[in-house]
Amino acid sequence: PERGKTGRGRFGGALGNGVLDESAGFFAAYVPGNAVLSYPDGFAKKLPKKANLLFQIHYTPNGKQVDDQTKLGLVFAKTAPKHLVETYGIANRFLSIPAGADNHVETANVKPPVPVTLIGFSPHMHVRGKAFKYELVSADGSRKTLLDVPKYDFNWQLYYKFKDPLAIPAGSQVVATAVYDNSKKNPSNPDPTRTVPWGPQTYDEMMLGYVEYYQTNPPVQALSSAGIK
Repeated sequence: PERGKTGRGRFGGALGNGVLDESAGFFAAYVPGNAVLSYPDGFAKKLPKKANLLFQIHYTPNGKQVDDQTKLGLVFAKTAPKHLVETYGIANRFLSIPAGADNHVETANVKPPVPVTLIGFSPHMHVRGKAFKYELVSADGSRKTLLDVPKYDFNWQLYYKFKDPLAIPAGSQVVATAVYDNSKKNPSNPDPTRTVPWGPQTYDEMMLGYVEYYQTNPPVQALSSAGIK
């Protein structure tokens, strides 16, 4: 679900024609392998008064009519949180994965305009996803690996939390690198002869490196509304 008011995403997430921008973040999400999103004491997400919750659900036809009822459960903080958690998706919507490619690399990055503290990552690709990495590139050009998932599995998508949240200064970048296997060697590949674009269906692909963070020096402001490109 995307947080929003009057039909628009909390982070300005509407792309037009009723399509939501997945890179604009989410209030909560379900993916295979990860169903509950919880935070320690002092951390919470904000649900504004009179906000609408917009559910974006990706269904794949299975040849017969079925019924579905989606629910969202909330646990409210008993006291005002110290940190307001935000989510941003480092995305590359211009995917073009060549037919037969077994190690195709795509990248994307985000450069926070203000100091932020990272608390976790959720990499998301589809069945051609092979590996995913997050790196921190400091203002001096030095690189540090933050998370390396060498064997990505669409059926077991995990949320990776820092043991100790990582503060990063303004001017640094978080770079996401995704690797895809669109060859016949990939047993999950529905069609190795097809050049694969971005799309919501599993037979298409996505590159979304979700980052959860809080602004180091409040007031809290979403990255996407603070000028990130």
